[in-house]
Amino acid sequence: MKTVSSKINSRPIGVFDSGLGGLTVLKELEQYLPNESFIYFGDTARVPYGNKSSDNVINYSQRIIQFLINKNIKLAVVACNTSSALALSHLNNLFDMPIFGVIGPSVKFAEKISKFSQIGVIGTNATIKSKAYSKAFKKMGSNKKITEYACPLFVPLIEEGMLRGQIVKKIILHYLKEIPLNKIDTLILGCTHYPLISTELQ
Repeated sequence: MKTVSSKINSRPIGVFDSGLGGLTVLKELEQYLPNESFIYFGDTARVPYGNKSSDNVINYSQRIIQFLINKNIKLAVVACNTSSALALSHLNNLFDMPIFGVIGPSVKFAEKISKFSQIGVIGTNATIKSKAYSKAFKKMGSNKKITEYACPLFVPLIEEGMLRGQIVKKIILHYLKEIPLNKIDTLILGCTHYPLISTELQ
């Protein structure tokens, strides 16, 4: 019995994202789970997912999970907000393996630390259109008002390695001017790419 348990525990954790944004999640996982090994899949051939249809995102996500299962993973982390929003429930119904997304933990943490009645969320077109964050807050019984805003140019900028500078600042200001920043105390970066420009966002 101990031998079987040991073999199961030694299997890697699979992590995937539409590109390099999920590396921000992988970094945190490595910090909190130092004894685990990981397999990371970044779908840079089809990034960004935020402008793709729901069917395509589900299809991509399903194929990637199957690829990771073939690598003998014991569980998977969908380190992509768009996939978490559009494909997570489908993946959990399809595969007999623990699969976790990134929206739930973000919502729980934001609810815990926010003191105002309004929380802002920025993300890709697909994530914002899905209202995944608003639904998650409502599901947990939150009375916060959730305002969600799409920032579709952030991911292409980040994938091109443009993390700072005047162009990045101008695009950030273009989107953030729509958000009532004086009414919120918490802004959720609803895309795992976005922490890579967190300094400029701040």
